[in-house]
Amino acid sequence: MSEKRDLRSRLVIGRKRDGRREYDDAARDELVQICLQPGVSIARTAMEHGLNPNLLRSWIARYQKIQAQLEHERVARTPAISDGVTIDLSSTPSAFVPIVAATASPSAQPPKLLPAARPMALSLHVSLSNGVEFDLGEASIDELATIIQMLGRLPCSGSTKA
Repeated sequence: MSEKRDLRSRLVIGRKRDGRREYDDAARDELVQICLQPGVSIARTAMEHGLNPNLLRSWIARYQKIQAQLEHERVARTPAISDGVTIDLSSTPSAFVPIVAATASPSAQPPKLLPAARPMALSLHVSLSNGVEFDLGEASIDELATIIQMLGRLPCSGSTKA
């Protein structure tokens, strides 16, 4: 409880001439971090700290936008390359695992397939924690790798971040 009181006292650092309050950037970021934890009510947290919930929500949106831009710039600067395939690695653990299709070592002659042998067909069922389900039946390994990489690049909502 004293932590909330301490944060509340550090949050407002002054008032403008028109009566609007000025907020400390470090305390504001600390409050946003509290709100991004799973199960935290933004409205309740805002009211406990004497803020309008819409103002706190706009701070959260701005923070997430800045973090996404920083992450995008970081990934753009340092791509990981594995077996000739570029994989974007993030510092925070992702809900998805990147899949890299391993290429066979080059040989003089490609292996011959038996006439009855067909390329392997796989199916994929994705079930996300927010209730979204995705089925992909009979796809090649390359198609599945592409889909999984695309899913791995999607931003997660704030409520699913740990």
